[in-house]
Amino acid sequence: MRVARLLCAAVALTWVGPAFAQLSAGAGKAQVTLSPDMLPIDGFTAILDPLHARVLLLDNGGSRVAIAVVDQTSIGGDAVSAYKAIVAAATRADPDNIWIVASHSFSAPHVFGGRGGPIDPATALYKSALDTALHKAAVGAASQLRPARIGFATASSDVNVNRNVPIADGWWLGANDAGPSDKSVGVVRIEDANNRPIAVLLNYAVQSSVMDQTGGNGTGKGVTADLAGAAARHIEEAHGNSSVALFLTGAAGDQAPDYKAVRTVYDQKGKAAVVDLGSKAYPLVTVQGERLGAQALGQQAVMGPAGKALALAVRNGSVMLGAQDRPRSLGQIKPTRTYTYPIKGTAQAPYSLLRIGDIALVGVQAELNAATGLDIKKRSPFARTLIVTMVNGAAKYLPDASNYRDITYQSMNSSYAPGGAEILADRIISDLRKLKSAKAR
Repeated sequence: MRVARLLCAAVALTWVGPAFAQLSAGAGKAQVTLSPDMLPIDGFTAILDPLHARVLLLDNGGSRVAIAVVDQTSIGGDAVSAYKAIVAAATRADPDNIWIVASHSFSAPHVFGGRGGPIDPATALYKSALDTALHKAAVGAASQLRPARIGFATASSDVNVNRNVPIADGWWLGANDAGPSDKSVGVVRIEDANNRPIAVLLNYAVQSSVMDQTGGNGTGKGVTADLAGAAARHIEEAHGNSSVALFLTGAAGDQAPDYKAVRTVYDQKGKAAVVDLGSKAYPLVTVQGERLGAQALGQQAVMGPAGKALALAVRNGSVMLGAQDRPRSLGQIKPTRTYTYPIKGTAQAPYSLLRIGDIALVGVQAELNAATGLDIKKRSPFARTLIVTMVNGAAKYLPDASNYRDITYQSMNSSYAPGGAEILADRIISDLRKLKSAKAR
């Protein structure tokens, strides 16, 4: 068995915020009321831990920005618009200044239907519960708005692993310690004038897929906020549940948790076998979430004094990329040494840049690979840059060029043609430079 390594870096937080009179912040959290009598739903037959909606609201007197994280695998365009309307009504933030982010738990039911299509009664109740939780969290954030300051830190944790494994037939999913990976943990801490925590943003490149496709009764799946939820819960409980922790998934398209309930094991000849531990593997969620959450908590003891005035700004954009047709079903995607990418037309790749003082958050719909995230961080004009995926929609994978050459799962399951990640990264760097030089309110 691989031994996971935890690299604990004692990195001091440095203040990047303004004097207290210049920044206000509030945060709210609400549980999604998914009751056992609503099961089964979307193949889920048990509830392992609750789902939540969390909202952070920032205001510097000139701009008001909100970040909402909902425990969902992904959030489609129609839902993004509806969620923005909910948050805007509760917080008075401009919809263009609102981020709707999926925590990317693979173990949250999807909301199917809509757009004129039918929704079964259980899904309708679930959809209503999501709306209600988000509204309650947003109202809580607005009602708690108070003078605040912000600190930033980075640490390192080995909770993730590259999931592209070379085998005889090509590349497939597994655990590849030698593959590219981003081990950095980005931490943004927001506290009030009495040094009490308001919120923590935790940014890490990993999919919350510990319990993916398992954990329920019989062959069903178990509902859980998974790794993201466990990390957030660990931080909140350590603060006596007086703060809200928002998990922001990084460039994790090729990054899996170190240990999963369902895993593919390869023998010396490259023959694969699938091992499913079922609900017995649930402690892996708690343990890995605790380790990741502990990194955020461990970096908060040496915060310095307040610094310069805070800039708060959002810059939204989009770039046109080449498109390709994805296979009609995941079952058609298999490891292979030869593959012709079905290039067809173009597709938009939206992005949103959020500046909080000297911190830049890069938000994209697409699931970027770790190599692309590291590249953007390296070239960013902001020394403190976080990459956030699943922002304001979902667009599946946008892998780097090496994945298309290797013919990985991500490259075959992408709606974008080869070269798109590099084009998007260049555009983002260009706009980050403009954001840094612009006079922000």
